Formats: sequence, structure tokens, C-alpha cells
Amino acid sequence: MTVLDQIDTIVIVMMENRSFDHALGYLSLNGGQVNGLSADPTWQANFINEYNGKQYPIHPLSPNGPPISDPPHDRGPIATQISAPCTAGGCPELGGFVQSYATRTPAPSNLADVMGYYDASTVPTFDFLAKHFTVCDNWFAPLPSGTQANRLMAMAGESRISDNVHGLSFLPDQPLVYDWLRQRGIPWCVYQSGSFFPFFSLMKEWLPEILLSLTLPLDEAGGNFRRYSRFQDDWQGNGILPKVIFIEPEYTDGPHNTANDDHCPTGMAGGQAFIADIYRTLISNPVRWKETLLVVTYDEHGGFFDHVPPLDIAVDIGGYSFKTTGLRVPAFLVSPYVTPGSVFSGKLDHTAVLQMLAEKFDSHNVYSTAVSARSAQLDRLSSALSGQPATQPAPTLAGAPMHAAAAAFKGAVQAGVSDTSQGFHNVALQVARDHPQLLTSPQWTGLAQYLSTYGKH
Repeated sequence: MTVLDQIDTIVIVMMENRSFDHALGYLSLNGGQVNGLSADPTWQANFINEYNGKQYPIHPLSPNGPPISDPPHDRGPIATQISAPCTAGGCPELGGFVQSYATRTPAPSNLADVMGYYDASTVPTFDFLAKHFTVCDNWFAPLPSGTQANRLMAMAGESRISDNVHGLSFLPDQPLVYDWLRQRGIPWCVYQSGSFFPFFSLMKEWLPEILLSLTLPLDEAGGNFRRYSRFQDDWQGNGILPKVIFIEPEYTDGPHNTANDDHCPTGMAGGQAFIADIYRTLISNPVRWKETLLVVTYDEHGGFFDHVPPLDIAVDIGGYSFKTTGLRVPAFLVSPYVTPGSVFSGKLDHTAVLQMLAEKFDSHNVYSTAVSARSAQLDRLSSALSGQPATQPAPTLAGAPMHAAAAAFKGAVQAGVSDTSQGFHNVALQVARDHPQLLTSPQWTGLAQYLSTYGKH
């Protein structure tokens, strides 16, 4: 029996747009095991970014600082971030973060923000998880590109687009892990935070099932797409739950009330509270918890500095030839089946989760040809697990402090803010055209309010 045989439920959470060094690099400043930041001034000087005659060093960010303007993080800006040299005498690459940020329209409030990092006071939930579970410090976004292509890689192992789809367009239809699991008879579901849409409402073929599932009353047995507000009752109940559970935050780029995905200008506090709530729910049912693995990661680095170059993994995506992965992102394995306070430094990207699902649910340990080809150049996520589960009760996570200035950004999100927000706006318009009855449903009051404000844009 393998360790995966002993795990009954795999829970997967993917947040938005932060790099490893930006969110977790502080863990090594006082001698921690992770491959993060160094307190050595000579080491830090190697990565100074220079722009317009001014130098921008690595520096701590205040937990009470103003919201950070969203850095560019599409394919073109990321190429600049990765390939431009640092200041003279420094690193020959990874010097273009500030240069890329300066191209933002409107101009960012503070160019230095992309070189900043947080500490435990801003990411208390992550600090707790690092102390008690496993940090993966060599986990990369699959592609040096934006949100949409990387989330497709995470949920399919391949992508039909190489960059974000522009304008009021849906993503091209392609098979997802939902299809893969369904074909094998593996129960799965998605819990969506907030009152709007999960990510793959952006793919038109999934929209009917998503709308049908999310319109079910909260006290009725759910379909494959469910509101996160019912997760605790489902988890603590005696009913049979799916083997694979995806939990999605409320997206800053979507029509939102209280975004908690960490996508700038949303601060980190909402996401820390969200992940803390997921963890507390999981351990609230000790019987389920003892057979559970929670995977937490981010879709891509969001334009923030990281000191580790991408992996040399080439792939043709959507007619474009990528030579490397994207940059590192924060990642955790949370389970009784990991060594407390450990670091896993094997080479990973999002497709490692798909490979792990194949090892558990496919008789040939194969997800797809594309994932197998990529897995040959990566390490196995399953090798980070321990065959001997913890025998002590799960550690208790105290309430995460909420810094007012870092709380979830509550601004107007409308068509034109970003490619993904335009996509969600398109979803809202499509729902209004095809399913106007939903606008009077109590499950979709937020959608009606959003459309009354932005429906004409």
C-alpha cells in the first residue's frame, strides 16, 4: 500500500498572483531551511533592479501599506521580468521586474512594490502552515504567461492558449481534470467562495452545469459546483464527500463583494483568513482529516520578484514555443501525511498535481501524454508525503489578524480592468441573456446588483 492509498480526500486550493519570495521568502531570513531570501547585503545586492537611473533593492513591505497596483503579468511583461539583467555586476537575469511594472497603465503608485516581501505579520496563516506542515520551495508556474494559460495547465496539463484571451471572449473549450475524473468514475466537486462564478465559467461548455449546480438551495444535496458557504456543513456531516475537492477564492477580477484571492490590489489578509478557515474546517472532523491532503498554491507569480530562475522546460502552447516554466509560487502540502515543519525542494509545477491524481486513480499511473512528458522533467509530488501519519491531534490555528489597510479590496470591477475581468463580465452578460430568471433568484442577488451597475459596459 502506498501513502496515496491511505489518503481518501485530496483538497486543492489555487490562489492568485504572488511569487514565492514575495510571500514566503522571509522564512529563510533567520536561517530557515527554505530557498528564500538571504539577509546578507551582498546577496541582496546581486538582485537589485535598475530602472531610469534608479536602483530598486529587495525590501520588506509594511503590513499596513496601501494597496499595491496590479503588476503586469502576461507573456510579454514576464519575458522582460525574467530576461533583463539586474544592476551592473549582479544577476544576468531576473532584473526586469521594475522595468515591467513601469509600463503599467495607469502608472503604479510605487515602483518599488514589486521588489518587496512580506513577513509573518502579514501572512500569519502561511507562517503557521510552514511551522506545522510542508513548504514546497521549488514549485513553478508551468508557463511564463498569465493567469488563464497557467490555470489551464493546472487543470488540464496543456492549454489551447499561450496568453490571456482578450476582450469579452470565452476560453476555448478543452478537456479539464473534471472530465478526466468523471471518465474514471471519481467523484469531485468545486466549492466557490462568494456569490459569483468559479473560474471555468469562462469556458462556455461548463457554464450550464455551473449555473444549474450553484442555483440549487444550500440545504439540498449539491451538484459538482457548490457555494463555499456550505463546505463546513458538508465536511462535518456524515454524508459521502467527493474524493477530489477544488476550493476557489472569490476573484478580484470577477464581479465581487469581498475578494480573497490575493490578486492585487486586493491585500493578503482576506486570503489568509480564507485559507485559515479551510484548514480549521478540515481539522474539525478528525475522522475525515486523518485521511486528507490539502494542496495550496498560486496560479502564477503576479509580476513580483523571485530570485530563482525558471526551469528549462520547453513546450509548444497555442502556437507559441515556451523555453522555460514561469517563476516560483508559494505552495504547501497540509496533511497528517507530511513531516511537520519540513521543506520539499523537488522540482514541481502545477501539472504535478495531475500526475499525483493519476498515481492514485489511474491503473497505469498516466494522466495524459502531455503530463507524462512534463512529469519526466519534474519530481513527484507524492514523494513529499510521509508513509507514517501524525498520531497527535492536528495543531490549532488561532485567529489570523486582519490588518485594515491590507483587507480585501472593495473597488468597482468592471469590463476593461483586465482580460480575466472582461471574461467574467462576459459571463455575467451571457447569464443575463440566456437565464434572466436567475437575476431574481436569492442565490444570485449579487449578480443582479452587479449587472444593474455595469451591465451596459
